Amino acid sequence: MTRIQSHDQDAMLLLHQRYVDLVFSIVYRVLNEQTAAEEATQDAFLKVWQSAASFEAGRGSLISWLARIARNTAIDHLRLRTRQSGLDDSLEAAEETRSLPVPETWADRERAQNLRLVLEELPPEQALALRLSYFGGMSQSEIADYLKLPLGTVKTRMRIGMQKLKDAWTKP
Repeated sequence: MTRIQSHDQDAMLLLHQRYVDLVFSIVYRVLNEQTAAEEATQDAFLKVWQSAASFEAGRGSLISWLARIARNTAIDHLRLRTRQSGLDDSLEAAEETRSLPVPETWADRERAQNLRLVLEELPPEQALALRLSYFGGMSQSEIADYLKLPLGTVKTRMRIGMQKLKDAWTKP
């Protein structure tokens, strides 16, 4: 680990050769799917490389540290897969709402149509943030993590998108 901490790629290759089966088995037990386990195994070794400086031999063995990284990486993949599945279901449900009964009055129909048009015309980044929040059930912090953006950026996109929707809704 000392060699890996000093960015020795040969040492990392040796660590990978020695422990890839162990990491894969841990990840596979969590994900129970071959392709996902292979991806998570690669991610786990990438995390080992990136966080090698955090390894302290006095706090525990290399194998337990590696196993913890593997397990946490697998859980992250599982959460992402679950969240994406839930988002897909939510987006399908949102598409079904387009077939809801039309409003009774012409003014209400016009406003609803205007709102649909504005929602479709929002910039993709604003529309995505709003869909993840309202149809995917994600908080602004979760959206920021998911999109790998600063929280302030997500909040701004959502605020601007909501303002555009509000403006369209309140137009006479």
